[in-house]
Amino acid sequence: MKRIFLIAALAAAPAVASAQPVAVTLTEFKIAMAKDTVSAGPVTFRIKNAGATTHALFIMNDTFEKGSAEVAAGQEASLTVTLKAGTYEVFCPMSDETHKKAGMTHKLVVTPAKPAPPKKP
Repeated sequence: MKRIFLIAALAAAPAVASAQPVAVTLTEFKIAMAKDTVSAGPVTFRIKNAGATTHALFIMNDTFEKGSAEVAAGQEASLTVTLKAGTYEVFCPMSDETHKKAGMTHKLVVTPAKPAPPKKP
């Protein structure tokens, strides 16, 4: 009986919006992003370290900061965050931010989310 209630509760729960994917390639000493602008909401950064040293990805502005785990050379990782409208700095925080100082920085603009289209009767 408990299983029926659980299934019914899951079916009644609103669908979670899919995260917008953004491909990111890290190298010495550059961040290449497939998009410079995304809509507010969930975003998944698909990180590929094409460099020869360990890198990571850190995203911040005045009210938000979150980073990925370290990504070894030749490896991949992902970071999913929910972003509000605004401008964010994206950078590699490795080696006391010397990677950032060497040019591993990028600007990301997050635009307000578009309202959902009205449901048809």
